[in-house]
Amino acid sequence: MIRFEQVAVRYADADRPSLSGVDLTVPEGELVLLVGPSGVGKSTLLGAVSGLVPHFTGGVLTGRVTVDGRDTRTHKPRELADLVGTVGQDPLAHFVTDTVEDELAYGMESLGLAPDVMRRRVEETLDLLGLAELRGRPIATLSGGQQQRVAIGSVLTPHPKVLVLDEPTSALDPAAAEEVLAVLQRLVHDLGTTVLMAEHRLERVVQYADQVLLLPSPGAAPVLGAPADVMALSPVRPPVVDLGRLAGWDPLPLSIRDARRRAAPLRARLAPLTGPDA
Repeated sequence: MIRFEQVAVRYADADRPSLSGVDLTVPEGELVLLVGPSGVGKSTLLGAVSGLVPHFTGGVLTGRVTVDGRDTRTHKPRELADLVGTVGQDPLAHFVTDTVEDELAYGMESLGLAPDVMRRRVEETLDLLGLAELRGRPIATLSGGQQQRVAIGSVLTPHPKVLVLDEPTSALDPAAAEEVLAVLQRLVHDLGTTVLMAEHRLERVVQYADQVLLLPSPGAAPVLGAPADVMALSPVRPPVVDLGRLAGWDPLPLSIRDARRRAAPLRARLAPLTGPDA
């Protein structure tokens, strides 16, 4: 679905490329989590998928990025809007209308879709994301989680095959983050949407990922693989993975639930050494 072929990106006056030698394929219908230390080019990689890099950000992109066969160097973001939806961490910065229903319709209006198609897709999206009761609400009155769901809905109504998200839960409390992650899982499993997401709060997301894409360091080759395998190599990881590495567990736990299961034999061995009050 998303193909990088020896991709490098260099911005004007930068002393090194933001990305270098990226060669990989993101498979269709999976949630792929993009991780890596600050400054390794995660946002640049996401922007190369949506066409924001280089059309909006500037810089020079060499190599080739294709999404469902479309080359993002020759297709501007507007020409990819029916294929790639992009959501950032601050939805308020992207909203262009005042109410939920109007925001869901706006992207289709700009694509010139017929009114009856627009009405049908708005209704479908309201139901899919649990926003039907909020349809007439001013966006400014919504909670953070509700606003992020509206932001996702606004890019879903054109029926994109790919959803690109840059830290969508970083500004949300745990309950609101769970709302957003539940929506993303529904999109992947029920609609077959390909989701590529960067998120620094890995403890919230990594257990839901089908694969993890690691940018280890500036200029280093990316690593794409199963979450537990990539977390074993990653310089950034959630605390529960650090616990698993210290305990020597294999495979590594990706959630508290996984850790409790891995710890069961250890607790059984320690039980005779501890009193009832330990």
